Amino acid sequence: MLYSLFTTCKLYNVNPIQWLTYVFKNIDYHKINAIDQLLPQNYGALVKS
Repeated sequence: MLYSLFTTCKLYNVNPIQWLTYVFKNIDYHKINAIDQLLPQNYGALVKS
């Protein structure tokens, strides 16, 4: 599973370590129905806002 997430990071030009660190720090604060926002393809928009 991590391989596919890291491959998605590569596809979207996201640093996998920075992304995973962000997810671990912020997962408690996300609503369950918005958990898809933490996926690598959505990470760039989260960081910019």
